[in-house]
Amino acid sequence: MLEITVANEVGFCFGVDRAVKITEEFLNKGENVYVTGDLIHNEEEMRKLEGMGLKTLRLDSEWPDLSSSVVIVRAHGIPVDQMKRLISSAKLVMNATCPVVFSVAESIKKAHDGGFEILLYGHEHHDEVTYLTSVVDGIKVFDSPDKMVYSTKKIAIFSQTTMDMNGFKEVVRKISENISELSVVMVENTICKVTYQREMEVGELARSKDVCLVVGGSKSSNTKKLFKIAKNLNERTYLILNADDLRTEWFESVKSVGICSGTSTPKRIIDEIVEKLRMF
Repeated sequence: MLEITVANEVGFCFGVDRAVKITEEFLNKGENVYVTGDLIHNEEEMRKLEGMGLKTLRLDSEWPDLSSSVVIVRAHGIPVDQMKRLISSAKLVMNATCPVVFSVAESIKKAHDGGFEILLYGHEHHDEVTYLTSVVDGIKVFDSPDKMVYSTKKIAIFSQTTMDMNGFKEVVRKISENISELSVVMVENTICKVTYQREMEVGELARSKDVCLVVGGSKSSNTKKLFKIAKNLNERTYLILNADDLRTEWFESVKSVGICSGTSTPKRIIDEIVEKLRMF
């Protein structure tokens, strides 16, 4: 029989769970509900919510009349100017931005007000980074230590909440090597603790199990990060969205499998995967 091990940290994180519950609450009330782009980065969950009546508001396209609609701000946040426009256009705007992401935005504003040049370790076109870079002007985004640049001697370094911890450590190491060039350096570790815990767990599963499954959406930054970590440790690592993606040939002559998930993956999908694996 196949030994199946599920990571302790699977399913929605707090911020995603909060966003989904807010959305479901208004849909269940029969409201006309829009969301600003993907509420979360999981295709399966988005299909479920769309089946309940959720519509997508494309911020970069012409908006419909929102005067009788509830608009949910996605978990990654939206640019400040678009938030202001929404508030003046919709019947009600519910801000489902992850509290951790919102906290990063507040820290960035405080550092900027203190005269720091802001550096952000993250992916330039990620939804969260699009929001964070709208909070103040002049933020410099980079996705690897080698791309980090600054033009003053007083810098503050932050991270997209779903970036990898080892990469952020490399950023800090590079700054320490060039510390003589700087007068004031502030480093705030803004990587989400839940995503870091999942990094630790996926590494352990990839090392100790014959096969490792990473479950999540194709747009999910933290899911792709987990897959990269696991794949580097175990060639028999597979990225799947749901149980339908499982292939029997992956488990031929296999005794053990480990399962982890991105923070936008609902727990029910993990349960369905485990149930299907028990039939192999």
